[in-house]
Amino acid sequence: MSLNIMSKASKKRKKRLRRTLIIVGLIVSLLGIQLIIMFSTISKYNLKIYPEVWVENINLGGMTKAEAKNAIIKNRNNIIAKKDITINLNNKQYIVHTSQLDIKHDYNAVIDKSYDIGRKENLFKNYFAIASPDHQNFDVKYTYNYDIVDTLIKNIAKDNNKNATDATIYRNNSGNLLVTEDKYGLSVDSDSLKKAIVNKVNNIEKDQNLVIQSKLKKVEPKIKANDLKSINAQISSVTTNFRNSNENRSENIRVSSSAINGKLLMPGDIFSFNDVVGDRTVERGYKTSKEIIGDKYVDGIGGGVCQVSTTLYNAVLRTNLTSIERYPHTKHSSYIGSGLDATVAYKYLDYRFKNTNSYPIYIESTVHNKNVTFSIYSNSILNDKKYEIVNEVVGKRVTVFKITYKNGHQVSKTFLYTDKVS
Repeated sequence: MSLNIMSKASKKRKKRLRRTLIIVGLIVSLLGIQLIIMFSTISKYNLKIYPEVWVENINLGGMTKAEAKNAIIKNRNNIIAKKDITINLNNKQYIVHTSQLDIKHDYNAVIDKSYDIGRKENLFKNYFAIASPDHQNFDVKYTYNYDIVDTLIKNIAKDNNKNATDATIYRNNSGNLLVTEDKYGLSVDSDSLKKAIVNKVNNIEKDQNLVIQSKLKKVEPKIKANDLKSINAQISSVTTNFRNSNENRSENIRVSSSAINGKLLMPGDIFSFNDVVGDRTVERGYKTSKEIIGDKYVDGIGGGVCQVSTTLYNAVLRTNLTSIERYPHTKHSSYIGSGLDATVAYKYLDYRFKNTNSYPIYIESTVHNKNVTFSIYSNSILNDKKYEIVNEVVGKRVTVFKITYKNGHQVSKTFLYTDKVS
């Protein structure tokens, strides 16, 4: 009886063991099949980008790196080829051909990044990255050569820019001062236009509106007619005589004074004799004549020009304008009183003054009967004061004063400077 019971128990254990072995075998088989599927799936993507990896609007899943690169380049070229930018300006159209922008890119970097997505050292993670992928999206970074845009903008500016016209003042045959009207100019806003083009290029894939509406800027004239109309009176005039000058010296005076005639200075402007008159050369009409170098008279091109600068200086002295650079001769000049000269030498010595008035000034020079005259015109309100220049010589020094009169009464006597008397 006991043997029989033991036999039955043994049979049950064997049956359970067999069932367990079958289950384990099935599990192992299933695992083996799953591993085979996983290895097979992963091996298919051994040299390919995992699914659901996008660059821009291209699904690179299942592509090799080379295939991915070709797809991105083809897509980019198609986008660029089809999308040119139109600029509307001043009833004219200009086209930016984006295909000519010499695109630079780093395709390899974004492809390497795409290829690495999902690739781990863990077999299961790699498999699930393929079987149940997350959507990944990357953009390619592009750079463009905007030289062609700069060239186009320059051509657009050349085609549309119009210089403003300053008002001018001149004396007519009747002796009246007349003012010509100013005119506004037009200018392309090159900086804003380039920014608009760059913005369109950078968003060329998404931007459906590739038209730029640009406008010309108004350019104000620097000198306006209303300002010049305030010039209505002579405020100073000085004449010096060069009756003893030879033909060459007389010609130098004529040429240099002519260069200054009609010069206009707006408030705050600085007049430079050397800048306005320029280099004294034979090519510019100057001749050889005596000039002072050190303590001697020597032959030089442009001898006599200092009489022009001196005459102008004395006209300025008799206004409330401010001389900011002036040098005396080393020898006394017979055409002017002691201490009242202003010598010039191109690149070395200049005569400069500043228009410190709130009105523009107009300088007129004339040469007639061996006289050179400088007259300064501005607003009549400046004539409420008159100026007298006094040079007091004591021994070998001369002191220069400016006496100011208002309504015929002296209101001040101002020390200007002291020079040596030669």
